Amino acid sequence: MKIELEGYNLGELIKTLHRKKFTLSNVCQTDSTHISFEIADKESARINRFIANYKIKKGLTKIKLLPRLTLANLGVIVALFLGIIFAIFCSNYVWQIRIYGNENISKQEIISVLSDNGIKKGKLNTKSNQQIEEILLNNYNRLAQVSVIREGTAIIINLSEKLVYNPGEFSPITAKYSGIITEINVLTGTLNVKVGDYVNVGDTLVLPFNLDSAGNKISVCPAAEIKAKLYITSKAEINKITYALERTGKTKKVYNYSIFNKHLYAKNKNSFDFFECEEYNTYISNLIPIKQTTTTYYELKQVEVEHNLEQEKPELVEKAYNDAISKLPQDYTLINESNTTSLVDNTLYATTILTVEGIIS
Repeated sequence: MKIELEGYNLGELIKTLHRKKFTLSNVCQTDSTHISFEIADKESARINRFIANYKIKKGLTKIKLLPRLTLANLGVIVALFLGIIFAIFCSNYVWQIRIYGNENISKQEIISVLSDNGIKKGKLNTKSNQQIEEILLNNYNRLAQVSVIREGTAIIINLSEKLVYNPGEFSPITAKYSGIITEINVLTGTLNVKVGDYVNVGDTLVLPFNLDSAGNKISVCPAAEIKAKLYITSKAEINKITYALERTGKTKKVYNYSIFNKHLYAKNKNSFDFFECEEYNTYISNLIPIKQTTTTYYELKQVEVEHNLEQEKPELVEKAYNDAISKLPQDYTLINESNTTSLVDNTLYATTILTVEGIIS
């Protein structure tokens, strides 16, 4: 609000208004009896009693700040307005198309499909995000899911392709042990057996694909936990008469010579039919790298060993049992254990059979 006053003691009035916390601006005194100033509109009611004794030359004139700014900066405001309109207009144009998640479908192929449907760089986009998603899904049955978002003038497309069955891409789950299936828990893949089936080592338990609603095979990495009743068998045997080799006490040394790892000649030869040997190297000179390889041969003879089968039976049983334990699956539940021995033609046999339930997948 602008106020113009006529009267005397105008200087005292201004001081009074300052003391009363009025906010005055653009104070202009043309002579001792004329003054003008501006105050905020919200203070107009409160100031009336202070200027009641003065002549208001032109009345109380309100001059709004916004119209003054508009007149002073008309060109800037017009330019700003046109800029906003232009920005809104341009924001509907497509300047970038970004595609993510494609593996078997090329980006250029997708851009070509979008272009055929009126969505291309530098062109006005009239399609909604949902319409763009439907265009791609209708053109590619290999797509499982499409997500489209807009960021400014960019269209961002996230794809998820269907996994098509490709024999050999993933391996099936096969049985690691032989047994009767008791429990099945399949996470991914197609089951190839059922509870009660007997399977051998290497039989296929779960195939590496799933079937969709149309019956198409979709490749997956199979995952399953399949339990079975297993019969782990292990045997150990020992003959009453066995044969072993022992040293006779006769030895023979053979010397081979080489330089820079190239063979020169050999001194002496081994003539034993049965032997074991030890070997070591020495260098003849520090100046000339001639290496001497000394091989000591120990003559061996075959001797007959007679075993006390009754005395060695516990050790044989333990050997069969430990071998059976080593064949068990990592997690198992012991159901039954059987250890037997038998003597056939001077040969003692020990047999261990462990009946367990364990994971075979």
